[in-house]
This record gives sequence, structure tokens and C-alpha cells, in this order.
Amino acid sequence: MHASPRVPPYRITLFYGPEYLEGSPQTIQCIFNVKKRSWKGGVQIVVDIEQSQFTRVGASIQFDEWLRGVIDQLPEDFRSESEERAKDLFAQQVCLVKLQQAIQHGIKQENATLEHEMLVKELDAATTQEAEQIKRQVLTELDVQEIVAQEFS
Repeated sequence: MHASPRVPPYRITLFYGPEYLEGSPQTIQCIFNVKKRSWKGGVQIVVDIEQSQFTRVGASIQFDEWLRGVIDQLPEDFRSESEERAKDLFAQQVCLVKLQQAIQHGIKQENATLEHEMLVKELDAATTQEAEQIKRQVLTELDVQEIVAQEFS
């Protein structure tokens, strides 16, 4: 995973996730390692997002409809596994967009958690703006570009 050009030079890698937050089946989290070039070491940033926001974001960018079009083009024996993987990748991408929003607002060189109630409106707006990039990244990670028709890439 890489940051978009408008984000300062950070190296961002997914460490873990998506997983449901322990004790909260409505909150999904991803953990990222983040390192800015000027920092001696990296930090871990936990990104929490409520299931309802994933649902809202997915609807706003028509992710499920798009995914159905992609999955329908895959060989039958790949469909179920690819659909589950795509949903995880979507969650990772939405978490990454939220992390990028936090970076734009400024983060410190310390481990932190972006709580689910933080940057809600910013995330809604950014995911709408980044919809094509999110979908493109899901396709790339699924490694099905050759199978899927050009109209979905």
C-alpha cells in the first residue's frame, strides 16, 4: 500500500486487519505501521471504523454492485473466496483513507488510535473522491485484472 501524492512522504504498511474490535462487534479496525522519512522509527496507528460507516461508504461508491460485476466474471471456483477477500480489501482501503485523512490533519510520532467517531465526515467525503482508486486497489490486490473486463479497472 502506498500513500496518495498529496500526503507527505510517509511509508504506510498494513500490519493487521481488518478485525472486529474486541468487545465491539460493530467496530472494525486495521493497524498500520507508519513512518515519516524524518522520523528515526515508525509508529503503529490503529484505525477504528464502525460497521455502519463501512456500509454507508460502500453504498455511496456502489461497491457491492461493482464487486458483483467483478465476481460474476471470475471462474466459479474463485468467486466465494474472491468475494470475501475483496470485502477485507475494501475495509483495509477505507481504513487507509481514514489514516491518510489523519496524516493530512497532522499526526505525532507516537502510537495512536483513530477512534471510530473521529474524521467521520472527512472519511465520507474522501472515500467518495477516492472511489475509483479504492476499487482499482481492490482489483490489484485480488490479482484478477487479467480476468476482469476493462470496464471494471
